[in-house]
Amino acid sequence: MYRFIIFLSFFLFLSCDAKKKPPKKYLLTRDQIIPVLVDLHLTFGIQATYEFHELTRLYDSIDVHSAVLKKHNVEKAAFNSTISYYSDNPEHLINIYDEVIMQLSKLQDSIKLNE
Repeated sequence: MYRFIIFLSFFLFLSCDAKKKPPKKYLLTRDQIIPVLVDLHLTFGIQATYEFHELTRLYDSIDVHSAVLKKHNVEKAAFNSTISYYSDNPEHLINIYDEVIMQLSKLQDSIKLNE
C-alpha cells in the first residue's frame, strides 16, 4: 500500500506540468505569427484614428481582426493557442515582439521617406 501511495503521488506530481505545449497543428511558428501580429498592430493603429471610427462605427472590430487572420490563412483557434503559449513563455514572446517592432519601424520609416 505504501508503494502505491508513493507511485500515485509521483504520478500526480508529474502530471501537473502547467506549461505543456499545445499540439503543433494549433501552434503557429515564429515565422507565421510575426506577419499576423504586424498586420494586427497596423489595424489597431488604423482603428484608433478618427477617420476610421467615422467610416466604420457601425461595424464590429472583430470583423477587421478576422480579416487579418483570413489574409494569413490562420484559424482563430490556432492564433489564440499560439498567443496563449507564448504568453506563458515570455522569453519567446519578447523575441517575437522585437521582430514585430522592427518590421513596424521599417514600415514607418519607408512611409516617412515617401512623404
